[in-house]
Amino acid sequence: MALGSSFAAGPGIPPLQTSDGASDCSRSANNYPSIVARSIGADLTDVSCSGATTAHVLRDQQGARPPQIRAVTPDTRLVTITIGGNDVNYLGSINAYSCQASGGTTCPTVNRDAIERTFPELPGRIADIVHAVHAVAPQARVHLVTYFTLLPDSGTCADAPLTDEQAAYERSIAARLAAATADAAAATGATLVDLAGASRGHDACSATPWVESYRPAAGRSTYHPNEAGMRAAAALALSALASDGLTRTATFRSAVPGRCVDVRASDAADGTPVRLWTCNATDAQRWTSTPA
Repeated sequence: MALGSSFAAGPGIPPLQTSDGASDCSRSANNYPSIVARSIGADLTDVSCSGATTAHVLRDQQGARPPQIRAVTPDTRLVTITIGGNDVNYLGSINAYSCQASGGTTCPTVNRDAIERTFPELPGRIADIVHAVHAVAPQARVHLVTYFTLLPDSGTCADAPLTDEQAAYERSIAARLAAATADAAAATGATLVDLAGASRGHDACSATPWVESYRPAAGRSTYHPNEAGMRAAAALALSALASDGLTRTATFRSAVPGRCVDVRASDAADGTPVRLWTCNATDAQRWTSTPA
């Protein structure tokens, strides 16, 4: 089960899912929940949606869509959640400031007072979602995935046009958002997936960005994750699953010396031939199972 906002949904990353509401929510078939589900052979219900707040997960309709929590069932076993950024206007504020710093004339304003009032409540809002999941699915493991880091540790660039003061404020939002998610994980026993930390050095100004710039290519979403970012997020989530003992990975060696069970071209698609091949320690020979 995937819950959350656009940083889980993956707007602008082709192709769209075929799930209900995928177009309205800009939900990609290559977002990190989809990659994780394919990697472990899990059935995925993805209700993440661009623009979602914690209220849209817990109690409020988002357009015609019911609160995301209603998709959780007693059979749900794993839930990934990326949420909270829209509560504190993370993307809205960095886009507004980038517009202002670029000399735009019709740029939105940023209500810092509203952001500051919300932050003390944010850990509790995220924790409430975890509690709501467990109320319906007591056996579910919940992984709270933090947001991507958008800016370098210092300075800015043409791809992320901000004044020094604006950049400092956006970094403070990012740090406090990650801390709120960590606090919620600690309070509820959820697993924290520190994507914010892992994505440092892969910001919009880096040589290997995991997020788009302020002026992305046509069809892409400003300051949102790209394909490389979603693959990295999925790999981090898969590592967390392994650390939690929810999955196990092994290489299977044949009785024929030097031969291992291998899938052609590391392709996880159904129907790909499986064969014996020279042992080479590549992903084509790493097999993951769920112990249950």
